[in-house]
Amino acid sequence: MNKSITKAILAITFLLIGTFSTVSAQVLPTTSGVSLFCKGSDLTLPPPSGADWIVKYSETQTTTPNLGVPLVSGNKIAAADLKTGYYYLSSKLTVDGSCESELQEIPVYVLEPLVVNFTPADFCLESPLAQIGNVFSPDANTQAFAYQWYTVDGTIETAIPGQTTKDYTPSAPATVGIKTHRLKVGYVINGNKYCPQWADHDVKVTAKPVKPTITPGIINGTAPVVTF
Repeated sequence: MNKSITKAILAITFLLIGTFSTVSAQVLPTTSGVSLFCKGSDLTLPPPSGADWIVKYSETQTTTPNLGVPLVSGNKIAAADLKTGYYYLSSKLTVDGSCESELQEIPVYVLEPLVVNFTPADFCLESPLAQIGNVFSPDANTQAFAYQWYTVDGTIETAIPGQTTKDYTPSAPATVGIKTHRLKVGYVINGNKYCPQWADHDVKVTAKPVKPTITPGIINGTAPVVTF
């Protein structure tokens, strides 16, 4: 085989291996042993006993993390500091001259909040209209969602049986009046639901008007009776 072709093949192979290694080293929602967090959550470790926690961070997997992470109250990573990546935990006794333990790797994935809404559609009692949901995920790695529709009365939400898709059409006959509806959506990862967001809107249902009663004698514009 031509040497230049062989070199080209080897170069492409090394490039592909390097690319795969870089991608696989990043934390994903399906990474083995990953801890999932909703954006805005703290990471709380067990209180250290007679020792101090030491936490370091790396965006990709490594054996030599060097970015220190500040802890609140000695055992908490504040929500503002928590991000997707690998955290490395070690401990060191508070006694002078103590050694630091080996590192424990903790893969963390932070889920960004979903943007959820729906278009409320008022309707007549006998002609229900679809309530059209809309969901946007800022997380390109997680595009599977769970849906549930509710009616809401004050602080009490009641799940509408069987309504687990993006859009919802009420069953006739509905109930006349104004009722608050809620669409709640969460991420689905490995069969579990996470980080729900929701939207509320009032939907007005009106009754069918009463059948009008009009006698022929009071209808204007009818042909008059005449004599010849």
